[in-house]
Amino acid sequence: MILKSFAKINSLLYVLGKRPDGYHELFTLMHKIDLFDLIEIERNDGGLKFSINIDELNNQDNLAVKAARLFFEKTGIKPQVSIEIEKHIPVGGGLGGGSSNAAYTLKGLNELFDFPLSRGELFEVAAKIGSDVSFFVEHGDAIAEGRGEIITKVKCNTEGFKVLLAIPNFSVSTAFVYKRLRLTKLKGLNKMALTVKDGLCSMHELKNHLHNDLESVVLKEFDLLKWIKETLIKEAGNGLVSGSGSCVFSILGSEVQAEEGLKEQLETRGVLCKTVNFAEEILR
Repeated sequence: MILKSFAKINSLLYVLGKRPDGYHELFTLMHKIDLFDLIEIERNDGGLKFSINIDELNNQDNLAVKAARLFFEKTGIKPQVSIEIEKHIPVGGGLGGGSSNAAYTLKGLNELFDFPLSRGELFEVAAKIGSDVSFFVEHGDAIAEGRGEIITKVKCNTEGFKVLLAIPNFSVSTAFVYKRLRLTKLKGLNKMALTVKDGLCSMHELKNHLHNDLESVVLKEFDLLKWIKETLIKEAGNGLVSGSGSCVFSILGSEVQAEEGLKEQLETRGVLCKTVNFAEEILR
C-alpha cells in the first residue's frame, strides 16, 4: 500500500489564549495542498519496522512510529508491518509534514487491517499524537479548534486558485515561536474568521484576509521571511507565513500574471519556490 501524505497551509490562524494544560487555544483554517510525502506500508513476518529517507527523522520518536504503536495498542493487533516514508515536504516549514505522516500512517494501517477502528476512534488516537494530526485524519479542508483536535469540516471553493510556496533553506521550531508569542497583543477572531466559522468559505475572499497570529514572532526574528512576505504582497497581492514557519505562501488566482518573474526574484535570495494546487484527496 502506498499513500500520499499531503502538506497543509493555514489560511487563518488565531491564538486565543493559554490553556490550563499548557497548550494554546487555537482557531485555524487549514487546507491540504498537492505537495506530499509517500508512505509505503506492507505486512512483514513480525515486528514494527520503520525507515525514512532523512537521517534525523529515522528514529523511534517519529510521529509515524508513535501513530503505529498507538494503533496496535488500541486494536490489540500484533504488529507485523514495515513502514517506509519518502519525504518531500520541508521539515520545520510549518506545512505539517510530521503530523501528516502520523495521520496517513494511522489511516493506512486501519485500511490494511480491514478497518478495526471507527472514524471516532481514529480521531481519538490522532488527538494523542499531536495537535495537527486530527486535521489530516479529516478529508479535505477543516477548521481546527481547541489545541487542534476539535475538527469541523468546511467546503472552501478553491477552483481556479493555486499556492506559491516560498521555502527558505532553514527551519523554524514551533516551540521557539510559541515561547516568544505575546498573548496580550493578540486581538481575537476577525470578521473573516467568524464568516468561515458559519460555514462560508470562498478563496476569492479569503485570500484577501489571510491571518496568522504567529507571524508577529516569526517576522521579527527572521528578516528573510519578512522580505519574502513583503515581496509576495507587492507582486501577488497576498502572502502569509504558514503555521510557525519557515515557509511563506501566496494564493494565486488567474489575475496574477508574473508568477515566473516572482519566483526568479525570490530565488535570488536562495529561496526555493514551488507552485502547487490545492489537493484533491481520494476518500479512503
